[in-house]
Formats: sequence, C-alpha cells, structure tokens
Amino acid sequence: MMNKVRIYSIENCPYCKELKDRLINLSIPFDDINVDLKEHENEYEKIAKITKSDQVPITKVGKRLLVPNISFKSIEECSLLIKKLLEESE
Repeated sequence: MMNKVRIYSIENCPYCKELKDRLINLSIPFDDINVDLKEHENEYEKIAKITKSDQVPITKVGKRLLVPNISFKSIEECSLLIKKLLEESE
C-alpha cells in the first residue's frame, strides 16, 4: 500500500532532510520522491505546475499539497500540519 504522505525532495537539501527526520521521529510513514531522478521527472513537473512552485520539500498528504512558503513557513510547521491532516483523515 502506498503511504498517504509523499515528500518531493532533492538530495543534499537540508530542509528535506529535516522534514524526513521529523516524520521519522513522529512515526509517520512517507514515500520519498527524489525529483532529481528521471523516473520522477513527470510526476514532479505536474506537481510543480499545480503548485506554481519548484521549491522543495513539496509534500502531498492524501490529495492535499503543502508548498514551502505558501502552506508553511517552517519545517516544524509542515510536520505539524502533516500530523494534523493525517489525524483528520482517520
């Protein structure tokens, strides 16, 4: 089964790493989508077009997209938002 949380990230991105570490600490499973890989290029292009943003980590929770500097201002805020959205969807 696919996780409800997908993180669109790039390697060596400190914000992406912080978010993934926070979710691991919160025991929230997620799929890490490395947007630098050719296999994820099309999916990320669609997400970037929808969000009008090419910043990472863009995070998908169910059908909801969380975008840096639009949906959240800090990685802590993002992780709390993810937790809240997951609790609401249970």
